[in-house]
Amino acid sequence: MLGVPSYFSLGFLRPGPDVWFGSSPRAFGSPGAGGSFAFADPDAHIGYAYVMNKLDFHLQDDPREKALRDAVYHAVARLADRSGGGERRASREIAAV
Repeated sequence: MLGVPSYFSLGFLRPGPDVWFGSSPRAFGSPGAGGSFAFADPDAHIGYAYVMNKLDFHLQDDPREKALRDAVYHAVARLADRSGGGERRASREIAAV
């Protein structure tokens, strides 16, 4: 369907070997037309959606979207570090990538 190995569950895309997002395999979401992308990451307590007004041809890791997603995880990791919370360890691991 997407032209790359991917996993679906209950109609949502799940992280897989070639399409990875979120901090764990529990994340779920969906790519959209022209580079839009939305997902939920239950482990990091994040709901994320990116939509734009100029279509492009990226199925995954659109440079416009990926930079914003990385910034969100980085911000979550900094907040967790400030509060001393160890509960968001997965967010820190993703932010370090």
